[in-house]
Amino acid sequence: MEQERALYWHRRGQEERTPRRLLRESDEIAYWLEECLVQDLKLVPGWLLPRLVALLAVADPRLPQQMGGERRPAQVLEFLYQAQEVLMERSTQDRRPARIIPLFG
Repeated sequence: MEQERALYWHRRGQEERTPRRLLRESDEIAYWLEECLVQDLKLVPGWLLPRLVALLAVADPRLPQQMGGERRPAQVLEFLYQAQEVLMERSTQDRRPARIIPLFG
């Protein structure tokens, strides 16, 4: 199961890293962090941390440093929310106006 998970994340890393794709990935990570809260886990699982830190680093290089050694799901979720805020701003800035299609030739 761990190999399948690692292969999944490896394939995901090969995709283009647009802000919108990173937001989707952050939603998946948020799901797992919320699941940790529901199951009353004290620490974020080790398999989730590398993806989380990579996402935080892309959003804002200071976030992983600010997070430091924090591993409690509720506190880590706050850092993820900060990264999502940055990614949402980028996703709206990266959009270009749509091409205008003339109705009558």
